[in-house]
Amino acid sequence: MTEPAPAGAALGEPAAAADRAGLSPLAWRAVLGCIIAAAMTVLDLAMTSTVLGSIQESMGEPLAKGALVISAYATAELITLSLSAFLTRVFPARTYLVLLVCLFVGGALLSACAWSFESLLVARVVQGAASGAIMPFAYYAIVVLLPGDKHPKAISTFSILVTGSYVLAPVLCITLGEWIGWRALYCVAAPVGALGLWLALPGLRHMRTDASSPLGRKVNAVGAGAAVVGLGCTQYALDSGQERGWFSSAVVNLAVGAAIAAAVLFVVTELRSRHPLVDLRLLRLRPFLTSCVFNVVGGVAVYSSYVLIPVYLTTLGFSAADIATVSLYGGTVQLAIALGLPLLLRRIDTYLVSCTGALMFATAALLPFLAGSSPPYVVIVIALMCRSVGSGLLLAALGLMATRTLSAHQAASGSLLFNMARSLGGSVGAAGCAAFLTIREAYHAHAAGASGVPRVPGVPGVSDTDGAGRSLALHDVFAVAFAILLLLALSLAAGYALRRIRERRAALTTDG
Repeated sequence: MTEPAPAGAALGEPAAAADRAGLSPLAWRAVLGCIIAAAMTVLDLAMTSTVLGSIQESMGEPLAKGALVISAYATAELITLSLSAFLTRVFPARTYLVLLVCLFVGGALLSACAWSFESLLVARVVQGAASGAIMPFAYYAIVVLLPGDKHPKAISTFSILVTGSYVLAPVLCITLGEWIGWRALYCVAAPVGALGLWLALPGLRHMRTDASSPLGRKVNAVGAGAAVVGLGCTQYALDSGQERGWFSSAVVNLAVGAAIAAAVLFVVTELRSRHPLVDLRLLRLRPFLTSCVFNVVGGVAVYSSYVLIPVYLTTLGFSAADIATVSLYGGTVQLAIALGLPLLLRRIDTYLVSCTGALMFATAALLPFLAGSSPPYVVIVIALMCRSVGSGLLLAALGLMATRTLSAHQAASGSLLFNMARSLGGSVGAAGCAAFLTIREAYHAHAAGASGVPRVPGVPGVSDTDGAGRSLALHDVFAVAFAILLLLALSLAAGYALRRIRERRAALTTDG
């Protein structure tokens, strides 16, 4: 997962921490442990994306099934993210973190030992469920355990460690993944999780939560159930639609109808509940609503790239080690950008930074589209660098844009809702990208067969028995990705222009 919203990302109103000065060393240790636990989840997702092609090959599954490794994880992550505020009120802090880390590590070890593709999916769902709660809990620890003047330093540390995971992931794929196999990569979570717990547990003893309060355990159960049903049905429809003929299948139609009904029920019950999972009323704030919509598109782009990049590079003949090597370039550049990002966001308008990020992301989709079926190596490296820099700029600027529009008491719910928007986009994006690629691949294979084009194995652009039309289908996906990201960039530029116009009008009114 990419870096979460950088400000105000608590899960609930921070408790008044007693004697913070005396707890400072333990508090910093606990915060660092929580950050390492969050970085563990990012590292796992980055490694999985890099070796996705190897996982598909070893399991003997087609693209649409292989993408489930990413999309099922994202859906489970979104479900627990929506419940995270409630869960922190149910469990004491130490117990909560131990449960989450053990759940994630257990799922990782189950992934390493997966005996079938179905067992791997179950393990990935377990990991996604834990990840959706670990990430916001790390921000919660920052807000509760540290005084306000220490938050920027802690969040900068968070950003550096999380971004550093994108550098470490390809290194581990080149070493462990190449020497032992992709299963060994999932074992990395055990020592990292143990380190995070060792650092965090002593300081979390002093972290106050509402776990002992009966009021803290109340929740909108109907809304929670509607969220689970709706997301599950959406995931099922996207994953099985191609296999069942989409809307010609009664099962797919039923799943889509159930998803829509669950979404409506969720919104209605959340707006009426006295104990909502998230405060949907914040969406009445136009700037915040705009940033959430942009964030959904950003989530679609980022998670789609997790599926698309390994498929594209595998089609070009790259091995897992080769994919890890080119990914290392992008991760290194992203880390360098993360180090200078706080200064950049202080000096340049967030709309301009996010627009620049969207344009660079669009460039990353345009380069493979223009390069054709045999792109030079340098073009691939530049495209991945543009993708890394673009996603970092886009998501960080959108996060700051969202939190700046909220007051202090709205920051907790707003940050949770903002991250849910990204995870929703990611869940739909990963599954939708695989579905669209499969549809276009089948279309080009059928067109090639109808026109009498010979089936030549191994020749890009010409259908073959294993992957008919794969190169042309990738070409189509990159074109659509470029169009969406370009539209996002233009929307952000228009937002900046409109805001400047409003500011000038306000200044003229004041002067008059």
